[in-house]
Formats: sequence, structure tokens, C-alpha cells
Amino acid sequence: MILLRLASLVAGVLVLIAPAILIRVGGMPPDAGRAGATLACVVLAASGFFLVGMAGQRLRRSTLLRALAAVLLGVPTLASAALLWRGGSADVLWLAGAVIALSVLLCLTVVYRSAPAMALLALRRRPSAPGS
Repeated sequence: MILLRLASLVAGVLVLIAPAILIRVGGMPPDAGRAGATLACVVLAASGFFLVGMAGQRLRRSTLLRALAAVLLGVPTLASAALLWRGGSADVLWLAGAVIALSVLLCLTVVYRSAPAMALLALRRRPSAPGS
């Protein structure tokens, strides 16, 4: 579990840094609004990885956090799928494939894992109130 959380933090940092490395010089338009929107999308894409990395143990107990993590991990997954669909350079395709793979792995292991069996058994064995 700790390795997945550390991988998630590393992926969050790489999602923030990789677009700046892969964009060729002069590739971004000088329009401030478009550059701001691009920066906001990159930060939104990285926030899911940071949420899983920082609140990994709390995700087990909170359904609201699990839903938020699933939505935030869906953003980089969909963006990477769009990059794969559109095609491009080999570096971008490898990076998009790695982001999709890590997002799906985190969703399956951290976000959508079932509650421990012992906790479910404890809930079932709890005696009912005497007056009900």
C-alpha cells in the first residue's frame, strides 16, 4: 500500500513537470487565458494523484473521499486517452499510457477495494437493541 501511495505522489509530480518538458519551445500560444486554462487542467490532473498519495488510509473509511478520488483520477485518465486517440510523438504516447495504467491501478487497489471482511463480520454480529 505504501508503495502505491509513493508511486501516486511521484506520478503527481511527473504530471506537473512532464508537459513542460515535452512541449517544444514556442509550442504554447502567448494567449494568457489559454495558458491559464492549460495550467488549471494540469493541476486538476495532478490533484487526484496527490489526493491518493496523501489521504490513502482515509480513503478506506470515507465514501466521499473515495468518490472524490475516483473523479479526480478520471481526469488524467480521460486526458491521456484523448492523447492516445489523437496520436503524436512517441514520448507523449508512452507518458499517456503510463498515466492510464497507474490511474487504473490506483482506482482498483486504493479507491474501489472492498471493506475488510472482519469489519463486515463485526457489523453483522452486533447485537440488536433490547427494545427494538
